[in-house]
Amino acid sequence: MGWLMVVEDAPGSRAQVKDKSTHFPVFKEFIGASYLKRYDILCKKLAKEQLYSAASVIATPRTAVTDGAYTELSSMTGLRSFVASLAGHIAAEAAR
Repeated sequence: MGWLMVVEDAPGSRAQVKDKSTHFPVFKEFIGASYLKRYDILCKKLAKEQLYSAASVIATPRTAVTDGAYTELSSMTGLRSFVASLAGHIAAEAAR
């Protein structure tokens, strides 16, 4: 099935993360990436490796409680892609 992650769109989630790991090396694609970018990379890998049929991450500010605003990080990990995959699963189950 799918995996949806919602992250607060804030300066801390968009800032570059310090790459420090004493036990394991940091993946090269994570070096210098923000938390949001890392989550986007993770979602892409989960879908590409077919661990999930769809994986999505969206960023939304605290003020979105009043207007529902959000940002998609890429089309592959966006809400539209996730909902389309979910609709496909629902249709398949309904057809059984």
